[in-house]
Amino acid sequence: MKKYIIFWLCSFAIAFGQNKKVNIKKFAFNQCIIINYSKIDTNFYNNLNDASTVQFSVDGNFLEDPDLIEKVINFTTLQTSSYYSRKNNLHFEQGNKNIVFCDCFNFYESKQLDKFVRKLLSNTAQKP
Repeated sequence: MKKYIIFWLCSFAIAFGQNKKVNIKKFAFNQCIIINYSKIDTNFYNNLNDASTVQFSVDGNFLEDPDLIEKVINFTTLQTSSYYSRKNNLHFEQGNKNIVFCDCFNFYESKQLDKFVRKLLSNTAQKP
């Protein structure tokens, strides 16, 4: 019985850690979208009325961790803030189009973001 309790507790801890990791990555993805579309249209975020970033921080249990949130925003800004101006090889009769969503989604799935989040969570776990 004791083994089952330990197994259950370990499974819960692993699942909770994965949930936080996934939600931090979703938070970063959403920030990437907001950062880049806001550079295209300064009214974008005000007109969006979307609280996804807050929901991701609630779901990932980091709403009340402003240090973690700031680090994610800073990293995301550093890595993705020029996506709005990237050139692409798509051609349309109506003129050039951006691929911000595609670039942000690739960032979400990147090893670079995954490594950053794992390191961030590791450092957060080591805080007293």
